Amino acid sequence: MGLFDWIRKPALPDPIYSVMNEDHVHLYRILGELRQGVGKRSDDHAARERKRAHCLTIVDRLIADADAHFLREEGLMERYGYPATRAHRTEHLKLQRSIQLYRAKLAAGTLPVDEDVSQYLKGWLTGHIRTTDRQLERFLFDAHKLRDLHGQMALSSRDMAVFNAMVASGRSEPAGKAGRR
Repeated sequence: MGLFDWIRKPALPDPIYSVMNEDHVHLYRILGELRQGVGKRSDDHAARERKRAHCLTIVDRLIADADAHFLREEGLMERYGYPATRAHRTEHLKLQRSIQLYRAKLAAGTLPVDEDVSQYLKGWLTGHIRTTDRQLERFLFDAHKLRDLHGQMALSSRDMAVFNAMVASGRSEPAGKAGRR
């Protein structure tokens, strides 16, 4: 098993959370690309600059995809009145700031391209999923406690259609709710 192959199955059978978990898997894959992009150190200046440019491209994707994921999570938290929304959002902001700072230093050439940052980001993501996102997962599951005879969560087709459209469009809120805060 590779360093970034760890994929957690949701603790509860929740179709909404499974989409969030797919986002987590995607973010792990990008972190794996970043780690591979770092590769071995080189004394060749041109090789180091190519590596830096390649890593910047990967970090830009990581920033965009993490931002979209965080917006989806935060939209769900607001929609369902999650009581720990503020603390959860604060964690997201801290990571976003860390990645932006790393990106700025990498772009400026004041930070070497190395494996430490991918390790830090993987550790943060793993810890966040195992604690903070697990709490959100349980809340969302409880918020949809309609169960069929087999104990599986049953969402209305309307709720699933709204959620799937939100995910597909990258919106953090259902259509028509944007701007109302």
